[in-house]
Formats: sequence, structure tokens, C-alpha cells
Amino acid sequence: MEKVAIIAQTKEGQLSDASNQLISFLSTFSPKRILLLAIGEVKFSSLPSSLPVEVIQVSDGLWADSATIQPLMKLVDGFTVFGIKSIQVDNLLSLLAASSSQEMISGIQHITFSNGKFTITKSIFSGKASLALTTETASYFSLNRNFDFSNNEELKNQPIVPTSTTGPSTGSNATIISLKPITGAIPLPDAALVVGAGRGLKDPGNWAIVEDLAKALGAATACSKPVSDLNWRPHHEHVGQTGVKISPNLYIACGISGAIQHLAGVNGSRIVVVINNDPEAPFFKHADYGIVGDVNEILPRLTKKLQTH
Repeated sequence: MEKVAIIAQTKEGQLSDASNQLISFLSTFSPKRILLLAIGEVKFSSLPSSLPVEVIQVSDGLWADSATIQPLMKLVDGFTVFGIKSIQVDNLLSLLAASSSQEMISGIQHITFSNGKFTITKSIFSGKASLALTTETASYFSLNRNFDFSNNEELKNQPIVPTSTTGPSTGSNATIISLKPITGAIPLPDAALVVGAGRGLKDPGNWAIVEDLAKALGAATACSKPVSDLNWRPHHEHVGQTGVKISPNLYIACGISGAIQHLAGVNGSRIVVVINNDPEAPFFKHADYGIVGDVNEILPRLTKKLQTH
């Protein structure tokens, strides 16, 4: 592999742990050049890599439409481009792939590179199955949020090449009228740990026990569609077929029956824990671990146990 480009998002000028792990992982493929396209502000001065990494700060508006993608297409021409699944990264990857008529592979759970070929395992059918394939032609790759970096080689931090900035080209038909960031310490699509709850909480006033458990775990909170429809929780926390699709390392489903619409949004989770007082709840068939009981009693006990350790 000659040249690798990595699309990564920043928060308050810093890269996420997953983005740092991706840089370290791709360094083991021994590319001759690594280009990091950082969406948002750049404040970091070093990166984990065995090779120098050139950093370009990309304007958030660059991925708005096909016209504004042209500057970025020139930057990544001849590169193999990687990113970790998020709404913004996947939009950017798919638009780049389509605009350059290149193949894109998403939902990657495992990937190796040898003799000019990528060998990939990816999730299919909303996470219900895995597909193994080999490709020599794909140039764009989206890794699952729960991609396993546990065997990453430990690399020393290398200084980055001074950043340059690229913005959207002129003549775009798209205009950003306003931006309304979702508040909260951990954005749901990027969360490695998620606590979700449904109508089993019985009352919106009981939601504090979900937030307390999430805080103890350092997790994001989510909800089922009926909960958001009832305005118990904001729509951006709705996980499911018509909501946000997540793939955390751990998903704890509290008082959620497990309808197929909800499962379609969480099937990418590595480990699923279900808490429900109905032992016949469909969700138990898809759980790695299950607890039969009242979530309003179990969650405070779990939180207390976590807070004492």
C-alpha cells in the first residue's frame, strides 16, 4: 500500500481514541505516506505512528454536496481512504467514492492487507451475519465503531507535519443555514458504551436512573422509538431502524422488548445486555447476557455497585 488517507473527526481540537487507534493500526500496513483529514479544529501536535503523518484540517461544510467535494477529491487522488463509522465520516466517504467512481466497503469488522489485496470481514443484514471477502479494487473503507484494535502495536508519538486548511469550493448549491450541535458529553453515534431504555421505565420521571448508570459507566444514553414518540426523550436518542444505528462495544437495553425495528439499530453491538421483567421478551434471544427483573430496581443497584469500584 503506497498511500493512506484517514478521515477523522475532532472534538475540542483533539482526536478521539478510536481515531488514534486507527492511525496506529494503519501504520502497521507500512504505507509510504499517511494523510490525516481532520474534520474540525486541530490542536494536537503529535500522533501515534511509525511514520510521519501529514495533517490537513477540513472544513465541516466540505461534505455538503457534490460541488464542494472537488477540493478533497484532489487531495485523496491515489490514496486508499479509511474512516471509522459516523454519520459525517460515512457521508464523506460515500460521496468521495461515488464522485470518483471507486468501490467503497462499509461495516468492516476485521481487515488485513497482503500482496496488494485486502481480506475483509464485514457485517451484513443489519448485523445479523458476517461476510468474508477479498478485494484489490476498493479504495474507500468504513470500519465499524466496535472494530477490535486490542492487538494494536504500541507506537511512539511522532510530531505531525504542520497543518494546512481546505474549505469548500465556490459555486456550491448547498448553504448551511444554521448548526445546532447535540448537547451531551458523549455523542450517541460515537459512543463505545450505550445504555438504552424503553417504556419499561413506566414514567419519564424515572429516567434519572438510566442517566445515573450511564454516568457511572461513562456511557451515552439511548431510547426506543415509543419513548421518543411519547416525548419522554429527544428524537436524537432514538435508536432503531428509523433512528440512529449504533455499534458500541456494550449496549445495555433496559425495559425494551426487542421489536425488530429496534434490533435493526443495535445489531452491530459487540455485547448486548438485556434487562426486562418479562422472561419471554424477544430481546433475550439476541442478548449475550440477560437479567430478568424490574429495571427500576436493578439499575440503581448496578449503579451503586459501579460507584463503589
